[in-house]
Amino acid sequence: MKKPLLSELTLREKIGQTALAHSDQPGFRDLENYPYGAIWGSGDLQFGINIDGVYPNDNKRNVWLESVKQINKRLKVPLIVAADCASTIGPKEYGYVLDHVSVGATGSEELAYETGVLRGRMVRHYGINWAWSLIVDLPSRYSSGSLGRIYTDDPDKLLSMSVAAMKGFADVGVASTAKHFPGKDDMEYRDSHFSEASMLFTYEEWKKDQGRVFQGMIDAGVDTIMMGHQSFPFYDNTSKNGRYVPSSLSYKVITELLKGEMGFGGVVITDDVWMRSVSTYCGDNLERIYVESLKAGNDVILGVKDCYFDYIEAAVLRGEIPMSRIDDACQRVLDLKEKIGLFRDDYDLAPGNLDEINAAMADFNRRAAKKAISLVCDKNKIFPLDPEKIKKVCIIYSGHDKEGQKKALDNMPTMIKAFEARGAEVFFRRGLLNGYASEAELKEIAENYDLIVYAGYLMRWAPRGLSSFYGDEVSTFQNALRYGAEKSVGIGLGSPFVYYDFYSAFPAYINIYNHLPELQEAAVAAMYGEIGFEGGEPFKLIPKFVEERLAMLKKITQDV
Repeated sequence: MKKPLLSELTLREKIGQTALAHSDQPGFRDLENYPYGAIWGSGDLQFGINIDGVYPNDNKRNVWLESVKQINKRLKVPLIVAADCASTIGPKEYGYVLDHVSVGATGSEELAYETGVLRGRMVRHYGINWAWSLIVDLPSRYSSGSLGRIYTDDPDKLLSMSVAAMKGFADVGVASTAKHFPGKDDMEYRDSHFSEASMLFTYEEWKKDQGRVFQGMIDAGVDTIMMGHQSFPFYDNTSKNGRYVPSSLSYKVITELLKGEMGFGGVVITDDVWMRSVSTYCGDNLERIYVESLKAGNDVILGVKDCYFDYIEAAVLRGEIPMSRIDDACQRVLDLKEKIGLFRDDYDLAPGNLDEINAAMADFNRRAAKKAISLVCDKNKIFPLDPEKIKKVCIIYSGHDKEGQKKALDNMPTMIKAFEARGAEVFFRRGLLNGYASEAELKEIAENYDLIVYAGYLMRWAPRGLSSFYGDEVSTFQNALRYGAEKSVGIGLGSPFVYYDFYSAFPAYINIYNHLPELQEAAVAAMYGEIGFEGGEPFKLIPKFVEERLAMLKKITQDV
């Protein structure tokens, strides 16, 4: 298929290149009127679509691939297939790649590169050729959305590891993304999915660290940049009804800063336009969201409905959106499609062998996990554990798991079996009783067990919203360590910040950053001294303002 010239496309076909819709849109079955340029299926593409009826007795992958192929036969420009998949893509036959934070703990650019290759191979096997990864927002410890998806909060290391992963994606033919421009400040905890949010760095502060990371990704050749819906009022203080303009609707942020000053020549895509931060600013007026997004400089609008075509066509015909803006956006998308090979006659939509891909991911996970376990403290020097002395282990788990979600609780048998394999009898329970009742309970545990492991799980949207233990789950910490402190170990199965927020009294604490089986196995092996605690801390565990105040207090004390 030959890459078309702009002059060979109709207005609606050009508009289609800027339209990225969920696969449930009826327009995919009426491509003459709705010539879409891109498709997605929420976060993991767990389903297929079909445009000509049902494909009987077939699996979801084949249905999906056949649907995309049939759509492409009817289009002048083939679809780019996108997904927001961090570690896996959903269908149970696919494996997973160790999460970004665990890899960040290794500090290895080589392992980061491997994650790009492996995630790329996995998504390509499912027909996906555009990954909405990597997240290069400098994370806020207060933002649940940051957890588990970012390598580190160190700007230099974040950039180097993200560039390495980006190269991995490129080497297997997957377009990469840096998101969510212009990033986050270190205090914002609100989530753009649910409310307005702001990035309150001054321009000079932003340019020093967060802006430098995005500039580095641009200089390294990142294909696309996804806009965030947070405002950047120190750069664009345009406001309406008391709300600052989201960056995703800001001409100054996108066209003047990102494309102009920073020189980004690739594709700019919005985050999902159904998020509250942007829809609230536009008064839930879908037409205004679409039109203002394109006018601001976005080249692809994520999450559109079929009505997008009519709204944008009308805006062009009445002169509100210049034809030059449509042509620029369309050309950027065509160039991206050419770069990843979509116009080649021999382009393979879904290459690779799943068994080989899964085997490679499993091997990577085992290798990386052994380098990702971080020892935060061991004040009583209980490590390495002596299997001759550790005969009975009590594991007390606290976490917010929803039934059927395959969260940490489902993987805890891995830790149990790892201790049992080393000769220990293991008793597992979820939490301690409320209030003073737990004191007697814990005393009994301390008297009868050689090791007490407190395993805590908090992660992005687990619970949904701000990440904190609450209700019965937080009761565990009320009397923890009242008995058996000398034989107690805390293990963070997710958020690294759980240590400072809940476990800082523990004399021994380990961060493993995720509940995945390979990490649990490696953690137990490290506790017994079979491997080292090789992981660093990818994030500062103590809040920045606390560190600053403690340093101030120390200076005052020394002066006195």
